[in-house]
Amino acid sequence: MPYGPREQAYPAFRALIAEINRRAPVFTIHLGDTKSGVDPCSDQLLLEQRDFMDSFASALVYTPGDNEWTDCHRLLAGTYNPLDRLRFIRTHYFGTAESLGRHPIRLERQADVMRGFEPFVENSRFRRRDMWFVTAHVVGSNNNLDNPHVRDQETAQEFFARDKANRVWLADTFDNAAATNVKAVVVAIHADMFRDGFDPEQETFARTSGFKGFGEILVTKAQSFRKPVLLIFGDSHEFRVFRPFPRSAGNLTAVGVYGAEHMHAVEIAVDPDTVAVFTFKPVQNPALPEAPVALPGD
Repeated sequence: MPYGPREQAYPAFRALIAEINRRAPVFTIHLGDTKSGVDPCSDQLLLEQRDFMDSFASALVYTPGDNEWTDCHRLLAGTYNPLDRLRFIRTHYFGTAESLGRHPIRLERQADVMRGFEPFVENSRFRRRDMWFVTAHVVGSNNNLDNPHVRDQETAQEFFARDKANRVWLADTFDNAAATNVKAVVVAIHADMFRDGFDPEQETFARTSGFKGFGEILVTKAQSFRKPVLLIFGDSHEFRVFRPFPRSAGNLTAVGVYGAEHMHAVEIAVDPDTVAVFTFKPVQNPALPEAPVALPGD
């Protein structure tokens, strides 16, 4: 979000931001898709979305979606070079080791703490209340693995390098969490891996999954961590709370959030000293019809 013509989408998005600011959360996470897949990937539009993020009263942590760069080759999106759009986002959204928002927080970035991963300024983490919060740049469109319109060596290299960075970053965060005895880990990505064919509890995959490596690290590390793990994602624009891996990682809860025409938010309350740790409820956008209820969980 925001999706649609500026004259309609922007006032509605401002209303949602005002409602979030009124609730005064400690921080907010935007899970990508700052525009629809058919809106132009222009510098102006991308900078407008960054300015929206800076209008959040507290900190705004952002992880990119596919619409901002991987899908920008589309005719209606302006036939941009996706890798150029990725470079633009890294430059203008991740120029410092701080979040966006009016009161940014300091972030630990993979680019700053891991030699060999300097390009990945968007992968970040921070610790709060005996919990690690970590972002990884995992996007829809099958993580840009099999983009039929952009098949060149540079694009293939981008996927494999980013996938390796995400896997290493996630594994290191869980190792750090175990070593420091934190009570929970929250992982924020853009992609709905489950809609796009990833399920390690099935013997086969419907197709080559761009999420296989990252997803398997997530499951394996959640198993060994044993404490609560929360995965939050966007991409499919539906609010749902479920346990994706009940047999292999029953301690992992997944939450998909609103988006697209449902320009609402999800409020997550956190208390690491309780059994549930996380509770979830919709944040209604006062400028739009009532938010749909959460889809049934698995």
